Amino acid sequence: MSHPLALPKTFSPDALDTTAELASILARLQPPQSASGEGEQPSTENTTLGGPMAGTPITLRDLPTATDSIKHKLKHARVQIKTLPDMGRTVAAQETEMRQLEARIEAQKAMLAKLRAEGARFAGKEL
Repeated sequence: MSHPLALPKTFSPDALDTTAELASILARLQPPQSASGEGEQPSTENTTLGGPMAGTPITLRDLPTATDSIKHKLKHARVQIKTLPDMGRTVAAQETEMRQLEARIEAQKAMLAKLRAEGARFAGKEL
């Protein structure tokens, strides 16, 4: 039996991590060409991220196409997140629950202190 708050099997925290993929795409982005035609040539070194076209330079015009996979990944993650338990709870409801849990913890600490004192008193009488 799985925990009620466990992530669905189809959802992975990696689904939210698009930083490496975006960095790879941005590294491939060519600077706009100046009117005089001077400037540095873009680097064509291969990277391991970003798929088969990872080393291919892209232009600003190609950027939306290159980021399609990230958009789809984030869209899928957004749908998955909405299915997680307690996503509809308000901040106020969560804060109320936290206050209740903190009060419960304090009551448990007080009970442990009382039991420790009783145990010490009992042990002292036995000796």
